[in-house]
Amino acid sequence: DAPLLFFVVSILTLLIILTTAIWGRAWCGWACPQTVFIDAVFRRIEILVEGNYIERRRLLIAPLTPTKMFKFILKWFLFLLVSLGLSHSFIAYFTGGEKLISMLQGSPTENWIYFLMVVSMTALVLFNFGWFREQFCIIMCPYGRFQSVLLDQQSLIVTYNETRGEPRKAPQDLPKSRGDCVSCNRCVQVCPTGIDIRNGLQMECISCTACIDACDEIMQKVNKPTGLIGYASSVPINYLRPRVVAYFLLFIVCSAGLAYNLVKHALFSAVLLRGAGAPYEITSDGQVLNHFKVNIHNQGFKSQLFTISQVDKEKWHNVKFIIAVPIVSLQAGESKEVHFFIAMLKTNMMHAINLQIKIEESTSAEHQVFDVQLVGPN
Repeated sequence: DAPLLFFVVSILTLLIILTTAIWGRAWCGWACPQTVFIDAVFRRIEILVEGNYIERRRLLIAPLTPTKMFKFILKWFLFLLVSLGLSHSFIAYFTGGEKLISMLQGSPTENWIYFLMVVSMTALVLFNFGWFREQFCIIMCPYGRFQSVLLDQQSLIVTYNETRGEPRKAPQDLPKSRGDCVSCNRCVQVCPTGIDIRNGLQMECISCTACIDACDEIMQKVNKPTGLIGYASSVPINYLRPRVVAYFLLFIVCSAGLAYNLVKHALFSAVLLRGAGAPYEITSDGQVLNHFKVNIHNQGFKSQLFTISQVDKEKWHNVKFIIAVPIVSLQAGESKEVHFFIAMLKTNMMHAINLQIKIEESTSAEHQVFDVQLVGPN
């Protein structure tokens, strides 16, 4: 399945690159899990408990009171509940829902590994989404550092209309001597990464558009047109420019490669190897035993039956194919290792003997044939 994984990762990477070239850092602002969980879950909890960003700033600098302590404890308690839900959901991908519920009803000592995984995941999620937040985007995420390579003057980005906004003055100045920007700094206050968008596009900008909403709110209050901060490009956009076309063609090639591999995807994969230990054994009745093992992996979406057999029985009638379970049942995604032996009289083994072993899926007749070589003392 390595080609499938390669194409999937390539398609996702090219999709982000193509999106960046056209619409700027839209991935960070609208689709990145870091932003989605912060804005859709954790920041909603903050707004519910502590109010909007102005009220939260006032609460942060206010002296410690029972009300402030209660809100702080309640907020982090709700953060903890959400983090526990996310970490348990992650573990359920590996254990399954029923087993996870069963483990929750038992003692942690019965499942130490999963218990420690949940505790570690919960602590990591709580730290990341509760406190670290957009610092991850600035410090750890490499995307912001190479976005300048992907952007050009025709990319749509969050930007400040300097022609309309400058010179920047206070509201009490004469209208003729100032631009539309009233220097309220609201765009800086709401920015999760703490930048001033009026200084131009910066690496820390994640295109969350919080500055657009805050600026539009102020513009409405001072009876000015909205859009002083908004999506714009330096020059008119041409969607057929070479950069975009190249990214799109690569995206089509990888998508076609994924489609081809999915169509040609086998129902199962099998690997046949010689058994561990000595290459052969000699029994008391003079038989030479060769030990083999085959690992079968069901790549389909339903249970399947697999038959393991020797192909050329007529040619090698003096060979014994010995297997305990010739028919193997596998659930979807399940793997199983099956051992078998091939026996032949020592007197008949004057040279190496080549046989063929077939693994066949019962319903579709899809099969794989392996060449095996018998070895002995001669």
